[in-house]
Amino acid sequence: MKQAFRTFGRVVAAHWPALMAWYLSGEVVHRLLLQLAGTVGGYTTLGGLLILPLAVAARMVSYVAMYLAVRPSLPHAASDGLSRRDFAHAVLVSILPFFAFYEAWGMLDADRDAFLRIANAIAFAESGYGTEALGDRGGMIAAGPLPVTVLVIALVLRIVLARHEARLGTGLRLVAVYAEVLWTFMLFTLVAQWWGGVREWLSHRTGADWLRGIGDWFAAHLPPIAGLWEGASWALGIVIAAIVVPAAWLIVVGVIYGTSFETETKLGRWSGRTMRGTLRSIARPVIMRLESLWAAAAVIWRGGPALFGATALAYALWILLDRVGGRAVLELIGGQDETFWEAYLPVILVGVAAIAEPLRVALLATCYDVVIARPSAGLDSGSGFDEEPRDAVVLAGDVEVERPVGIGGEGEHGDDVVRG
Repeated sequence: MKQAFRTFGRVVAAHWPALMAWYLSGEVVHRLLLQLAGTVGGYTTLGGLLILPLAVAARMVSYVAMYLAVRPSLPHAASDGLSRRDFAHAVLVSILPFFAFYEAWGMLDADRDAFLRIANAIAFAESGYGTEALGDRGGMIAAGPLPVTVLVIALVLRIVLARHEARLGTGLRLVAVYAEVLWTFMLFTLVAQWWGGVREWLSHRTGADWLRGIGDWFAAHLPPIAGLWEGASWALGIVIAAIVVPAAWLIVVGVIYGTSFETETKLGRWSGRTMRGTLRSIARPVIMRLESLWAAAAVIWRGGPALFGATALAYALWILLDRVGGRAVLELIGGQDETFWEAYLPVILVGVAAIAEPLRVALLATCYDVVIARPSAGLDSGSGFDEEPRDAVVLAGDVEVERPVGIGGEGEHGDDVVRG
């Protein structure tokens, strides 16, 4: 425990300015790109859709950079240097888990709503406030052919570029990252719309009305039962905030840092024995990604209940300090008119977060390092790439290219973090 406190203090003392700079940079770029996407979406929805994922990616890149920035101060997870290639790969492997967390916590919906508000305001003003003249603008994202087409094209482009990863220059690597961001964003957008439609359909079914009637009856005739239900709902929210969120962040951290098992997994041995040729080249990267995610999730389980319990308590304390600190700042400013709050409240909240976020990153990175240090955990931390000691080394998520004997290949192995 003393070692953990020393690691936490070293991370905060050595990297606080860099962490603040990365967080503020990510927020500024995120808001600028969100405004740009909304503005373009006011004239063409397709153009706005092509920019909006970059706003989410800006925030993701800032978090990846924050976790990589503190890595040299972690005694057991530190790695030698960090090249631009390592950083790009850490961003690439973090896209899927980060977007999943971003969607689950409602932040992706918030970005889409902000995009829609900006695009709608511009589109209606330009069309003379007549809906018939809107056409393909206004940021209306429907589960139709447009988002599906964007998703398919981006996914195909990503697959094609992945097959030639070793020969890509910097520009095409950036295109590959953008294609990954775009198809992932569109996938979560379409799934969210589909799920919203399912819930809307279910809410109008007879069974849903019957269940609501039962709830109303209990509330009217058995107040203690209704109170117990409300209490359970409140407790569930506390559990999610105090346990599920830090667990999700630890999984993201494990992905960023390239967590791997010290011994080969059954999945890896099975894939090595049963798959050959083209099937292996296609399926192997998917299996590597699953192994990486599995190892990242194992950080929680193999750390043990005591360590994760301490992490959850520390995370809950961080949440409390964040809330209390934000409220204290607002009370210090005092009462102001509505125009003042519209102009300065976002800036004030970002300023508070710029102080709080480095503490969260230091907390989660320290917990990860403590787990990796346990010999019983059976986990190792990579350096930004996924190793395949059995035959070749390929980028996690990229396709292994088979070459004739005598032709050398390149390899990499990857990792990084999240925040919550």
